[in-house]
Amino acid sequence: MREIVTESFILLIPLVFSGILHMGVVTADLFKFLKVPINKKLFGQNKTYRGFVVMPLLTIPGVFIASYCEKVLNLSLGFVDSNHIVLGILLGLFYCIFELPNSLYKRRKGIAPGKMSKENALKHAVIDQADSGFGLIIIYYILLDISLMHLFLFIVIGTIIHLILNYVLFFFGLRKEPF
Repeated sequence: MREIVTESFILLIPLVFSGILHMGVVTADLFKFLKVPINKKLFGQNKTYRGFVVMPLLTIPGVFIASYCEKVLNLSLGFVDSNHIVLGILLGLFYCIFELPNSLYKRRKGIAPGKMSKENALKHAVIDQADSGFGLIIIYYILLDISLMHLFLFIVIGTIIHLILNYVLFFFGLRKEPF
């Protein structure tokens, strides 16, 4: 069981890496020419083309880091044998795509972009952080050699880490809201 937990943490590396860097890009307001909402009415002003370009590119180095960790720890997830660039681009892209349904839901409920529902706040915070993980497990399941237990742990651990990282980024002023 210890090995599968370790492997699940390694699966998180590419997105933790790119997520933190992406928040830096957003905070520093880099690549302004891409800061154009995909569809303001449906998804709000925060879902921009910048995310769809930057996240896939920033995920690639994270895949290289995860591959290195896999090799050093003598594990077999499939990072080492994967096409790191394709895997990184797909992970970053699916991360962004799977955030869109939650944004659509929030716009339909009248929740402002970047804000959380006041009703059932904990439930909505968990859903808000877990949504992108479901897109990632599709890519991991298709392209890597991982089990359903890996995918389950990836969602659970990933959601918890996502919540913690959001709070840390908020604490350091890199996010406007903690969740």
